[in-house]
Amino acid sequence: MTRETAYCFGADLGGTKLAAAMADARGRIVAELTEPTDRRGGAYVAEQIAACADKLAQAVGIEVTRTRHVVVGVPGAIDPRTGRVSQIPNIAGLQDFDVLGYLRGRFGPDVAIENDVNLAMLGEQALGCASGCHNAAFLALGTGAGLGLLIDDKLFRGARGAAGEIADLPIARDPTSHIPSTTGAFELEVGSLAIVDRYRRQGGTAAVTVHDIFRLLEEGDEVAASVLDTTARWVALAVVTLQSLLDLELIVFGGSIGVRPELYERVRKALPALFSRPITIAPSQLGNRAGLIGAVCAAAHALRQNPISMSGLDR
Repeated sequence: MTRETAYCFGADLGGTKLAAAMADARGRIVAELTEPTDRRGGAYVAEQIAACADKLAQAVGIEVTRTRHVVVGVPGAIDPRTGRVSQIPNIAGLQDFDVLGYLRGRFGPDVAIENDVNLAMLGEQALGCASGCHNAAFLALGTGAGLGLLIDDKLFRGARGAAGEIADLPIARDPTSHIPSTTGAFELEVGSLAIVDRYRRQGGTAAVTVHDIFRLLEEGDEVAASVLDTTARWVALAVVTLQSLLDLELIVFGGSIGVRPELYERVRKALPALFSRPITIAPSQLGNRAGLIGAVCAAAHALRQNPISMSGLDR
């Protein structure tokens, strides 16, 4: 039986999988699990998150009531005034359900919902390549595009929690067009579906997924090389935009596409011709665990700051 009196719980919710971990007040993970996200969405997903905490508490041999602080990352924007989730198309019904209220009903008031890429940024600052950084960004590139911003050592969320919704950056879109944009212009150029579509439009026939394109690149496919060159140019323009506005110490590349050296190295080589000052970029060290690590670190920090929760903790 553990001597700790208080624990924290972190979760990283994605469209296809849910990763969760129980940790002590020092942020040391004592149990974790990963399972497919409940396809029914909404309330079912919220219940699934709570059920994961129950499973992990049981695995550790404690009552779940000893879980004092909870942080959950979700792939959407969270309004800091209301805690409501928006811009979350990959999980049905979640923006219409009060996830925060439900979890506080299960765990008490010390529950926070945070954007998943924001938490990935915190994870990289705590245990990854952004250690020691006070002004940095985490650029997630995969099915879509997302951005977590660390400004003056704090997450920057914006007035409505939508800071970092980089999918809407008007890169590659004709600024004089009178056609309204229903999908973010940047995401339409660098998301996984866009990359595969570009490959097909350029005459490629052997790829169904982006991973196919990476494989074909290794085999010398010229269309695959051209497609990634184009994608890298759009990403490099986004990086230059971020740097010109925010003067960041580091921009971390993450997500299933962003960490790939085939894209990352192309972006790195394109930057000097686009910007007069050096820009430091680096691939994520934590990979697909960055969001979960960030959630655990945020929950553990909140736990340590709460003297009531920490009362009696074995130091």
